Amino acid sequence: MRRQTYTYGVQFFVDHYLPLVNGHLALVDAPWALTAVAQKQFWPNTNLASFGDGRTRDVLSVIISNWDAPGTVHRKPATACTADEIAEEVWAQMKAHLDDSAALPDDLPQSWFLDPAIRFPRPGHAANDEPLLVNTVGSWANRPDARTTVPNLFLASDYVRTTTDLATMEGANEAARRAVNAILAKHRLDEEPCELFVLEEPSFLASLRQTDETRFDRGEPNILQPRRAS
Repeated sequence: MRRQTYTYGVQFFVDHYLPLVNGHLALVDAPWALTAVAQKQFWPNTNLASFGDGRTRDVLSVIISNWDAPGTVHRKPATACTADEIAEEVWAQMKAHLDDSAALPDDLPQSWFLDPAIRFPRPGHAANDEPLLVNTVGSWANRPDARTTVPNLFLASDYVRTTTDLATMEGANEAARRAVNAILAKHRLDEEPCELFVLEEPSFLASLRQTDETRFDRGEPNILQPRRAS
């Protein structure tokens, strides 16, 4: 139904504010397919200096989506790196892909945190205790609704059938809303149900999606797929 994958990363605690971008960064051409977000912009009323040793001014959270591609520093995939090497590699790839690389100092921050779900049973061999389950084509029919046929069983997780067909926090949030609404309906409680939202896809991408579907039906590769050398 779905495949297991690594989608975990590192948090870097830096001693200055990081106004990188108003939202998330997607470094799709980074070897480890990194995505990142500077946290302070979303917590303007939180004094980060009140945590830890008092030096933190911003937190850069970086997700590693490709754990099997060689890196640019140690020339190894993330699964073959130590925790220190993973942090060093991620920092280097971030610097290489930011226009304003001066926002990130050359030296790795003294304080960083690797997701504890990543273990190293042997040096240089990472293992994942909490693999992410990613929906695959055709899995929709096998996914449950928030309300089940068991009278007292309601499901709220990213695998529940929602309008967000992806393992994300948004999908889990929608599933929780649907589960609450099902409980309210079952017990006929006079409470206002949770508001539900329909996922909106940018309209300007419609023509590209249609082109992709047409090429797929013809057995042709995606237009963004690199051509193999003959």
